[in-house]
Parts: sequence; C-alpha cells; structure tokens
Amino acid sequence: MRELELLSHIYRSNAALPVGVSIPPGDDMGAVKVGGGAVLVTVDQVADGVHFDLSTDPLEKIGRKAMTRNLSDAAAMAARPVAAVAAACLPKDFGEDRAKTLFDVMHATADRFNCPLIGGDISMWDQRLILTVTVFAEPDGIDPVLRSGAKVGDAVYVTGKLGGSLITLEDPPDYTHHLDFTPRIDIARKLATSIATRPHAMIDLSDGLALDLARICEQSGVCAELDSDKVPISTAADITAKRSGQPAWQHALGDGEDYELCFTAQPGMIPDQIDGVPVTPVGRIVEATTGPRVSVRLADGTFADTAGLGWEHVG
Repeated sequence: MRELELLSHIYRSNAALPVGVSIPPGDDMGAVKVGGGAVLVTVDQVADGVHFDLSTDPLEKIGRKAMTRNLSDAAAMAARPVAAVAAACLPKDFGEDRAKTLFDVMHATADRFNCPLIGGDISMWDQRLILTVTVFAEPDGIDPVLRSGAKVGDAVYVTGKLGGSLITLEDPPDYTHHLDFTPRIDIARKLATSIATRPHAMIDLSDGLALDLARICEQSGVCAELDSDKVPISTAADITAKRSGQPAWQHALGDGEDYELCFTAQPGMIPDQIDGVPVTPVGRIVEATTGPRVSVRLADGTFADTAGLGWEHVG
C-alpha cells in the first residue's frame, strides 16, 4: 500500500461531503462552517522510529515536534491557530517523570504559538510511543490559501533553506532541523494579507519540495519547472550530499521534513526576506503536459525528472 494511492481514494469521496465542509480533504487543513464563520482543522501524528528516535532524541524536542508539525499545516493555509488537543499512546515502561516532561513541553510549545492545549487522551500499550495532535485554527480576516490556485506564469517560492533535516549541526549547537524548526505562521499571514504578495497556492514542505510542489500542481492542473542552481541549499544538505555522493539539490528537493513554505505568486512582488527569513524564487508554473508534474532544469540546461524524490509512506 502506498500513501498517495490511499489519499487519492479518500479524495474521491469529497463530492459526497455535506455543504458545511468548506475545505474538503486535499489541503493542509480541512474546514467546516460553524455559526457565521469557519473552523480549520488538521491532525497529525509522530511515531517513534518514523518521525523521531526515542532512544537518542531528547523528550523536549519530541514533544515540541508533535505540536509544531501541526502548526506548520496552519501556516500553509495562512490560518491563525486557536487551540489543540492531543492523544498519546505511551509505552507501559515509559515512566511518570518522562510523561510529565513530555506533556509539559507540549503545553509550553502550544502556549508559545498562542494555541493552548485544551484536552486529549492517554493510553498505554506494549508498543512504541505515538503522539497525535489536532490543531484548530481560524481565518481571522485572511481567506485560507489553498493548494489549488497556482496559475501558469506564477513564480515558485520557498522560505528558508532546504535539505538535510535529519543532520545535527554544531552551529547552532545541537540543532536538528526536523526537531527544531519554527512554523512559518507569521510569515504566511504577512504574505496573505496583501493583494500584491498573497500566494495563489501554498503548502508546507513536510515530504520534500519535489513531492509537495507536485501536490500543488496536481490540485491546480499545472506543472512546475525548478532551477537546480536557485534552490536554497542548507548546510545540512551539503553535509548529506558529501556523504551520499548525490548532488545537494537532490537532497534539498527530496529529504523532506523541512517545514518551510512553498508557494506560487505573481513574479517580482515577493520580498527577498521576511522577518529575517530568506524567501527565494526557485522556478515557475507552466502549462500541464503529459510529462512529470515537477521537473528540474540543471546547470547545463537539460531537465531532470523528480520521480522518486520525496518521502512517501509505503506499507
């Protein structure tokens, strides 16, 4: 079983959802009409052995990531988080002190992003640690940015630098991006506030630029061309490339867990940094073809397919 095939099956049921569902499955958050407004909802989980390693990663960073993964989804919609609930499957030998440490940091992280943790559920079992978090958000005066609005002629932008998210760096000390990243909530809302800079489509980069941009293209009925020499490469991606022997741009497009924003917008209207975070044009949206959804122009002018780049759960 492949994750993308299962998701496609789920999306085929969207037409049967009630009219109160204003954003169905297929975006970073769904939305339902409540009273005179809308509530956006996202749920995600982190599992030991998949999203972190309990034997080596600090509990403080694990609890933080359980919250920030979901908050990054809110950023992708330019939404304002308002509350969260969490469920935990704790190993039976986890221990009370470790459990308190874990939940204390989840509370603190939620509070830092003005998204209080208001409830949840705890169970214990003989398997590995799993944490599931649901975040609720509101538009708060800004229409949610969907994946389906990319237009031919748009530029493709990314925030930050990409790749090598599993590498632990010495500068900043003990920084591991997939555990320590900052959700780009404020940046997304600043972009979406102005007509000039509002993204036409947006997604957060959890599975890698190649795969996540392909999701925008699929929803929008377009294709994208990236320039390998314009993709912002992280220090960790350079380290990973030296170890793997693969080009650094491949790691930037495929390693995943960057939790940066990828969006399309009118060319020339986006500042090169927001709140000190670089914003880089890395390609363009083109008309749909029978070829790959996302291709990469190399330094010699030839194109490379991005098939196989990116993270996908496979059972």
